[in-house]
Amino acid sequence: MYYIRTQFRRIIRFPRMLLWALFLEGVETKQMMRTYARHGAGKLLLLSKHKQPTAEELQKAKEQLRDIPRFLPFFVIIVVPAPGVTEGYALLAITLERWLGQRISLLPSQLRKVFQKTTEEPPAST
Repeated sequence: MYYIRTQFRRIIRFPRMLLWALFLEGVETKQMMRTYARHGAGKLLLLSKHKQPTAEELQKAKEQLRDIPRFLPFFVIIVVPAPGVTEGYALLAITLERWLGQRISLLPSQLRKVFQKTTEEPPAST
């Protein structure tokens, strides 16, 4: 009975975690755009040296830039009002990522964290 209750809680929490991951992807993309704007302004000598982004900020922006092509198909599939398409795409993406290892990455970083949390939780003992 405890296992069923735990599974039910996990199912109920999943849409909220998915929306939160989408929100975080938006925040990270906005930060990426600001970082690249500051970097460009610094290259044009419109900003002083201390306002230019650090190497760490540029690395984070680069990682987020890599997430955009991963996010766009997922976003389009969420917007398409066909039942089962989103779940099928997510299942396909997770399966391919596990099967091929680190060679392929189809999900954005925040969404990958959500799906890894839901699949890696150990089953509760009764």
